[in-house]
Amino acid sequence: MLYKTSLSIACILVGTQAQQATNCQYQSLKCGSALLATPYSYTTAQLIAAINDTVSIPILTTAEISQTLFHCSDILGTITGNSYCFAGCDSKVGTRNDQCIM
Repeated sequence: MLYKTSLSIACILVGTQAQQATNCQYQSLKCGSALLATPYSYTTAQLIAAINDTVSIPILTTAEISQTLFHCSDILGTITGNSYCFAGCDSKVGTRNDQCIM
């Protein structure tokens, strides 16, 4: 019984990591609006945490999160805040990297 429970928990954890890994391609840049939308599964809380861990980005409102560029920093889907895009963030569908509007 303990073996089956341990195996079930391990499968759930691996599935969660695999889902996150498919959502954020390693070394790519994505707009917050793209990460919050389908097919990505990042939450507002995850994006806020990534922003708060980046000293170069000030505290932002929830509405400003969509205008922030995030860096996918590892193969597990971990994100870090890259920059706040004052003029907006341009999500390039079908491409690896989004960018700030200049």
